Amino acid sequence: MKIYSHESLWQVHHLKNLLEAENIGCFIRNDNMTSLAGEVPATECWPELWLKDERQLTNAESIIKQLNQTPDPQFTQWRCENCQEVNEGQFAICWQCGNMAPKTITT
Repeated sequence: MKIYSHESLWQVHHLKNLLEAENIGCFIRNDNMTSLAGEVPATECWPELWLKDERQLTNAESIIKQLNQTPDPQFTQWRCENCQEVNEGQFAICWQCGNMAPKTITT
């Protein structure tokens, strides 16, 4: 049973690892189809995550929901403690003054 699809193979593998850590059997399909993008609709080429046992669907959906609610630190803005400039999360150094980002980024 297909439970997840995403344009990023990395994201699908990450979720697969999370599910397997909870003893939820799953496998990936379409992990080599990106070369077909353009020939067929892009979303048809996205990697897919499939469950081996439908009885684990509720647990898998809970993990997917949690993953989707966790903010990606790359996109979490942070405020420089030195100059108060707001910086995008992917930057480890304030673009305004060069101060390092705090170890725990808060918005």
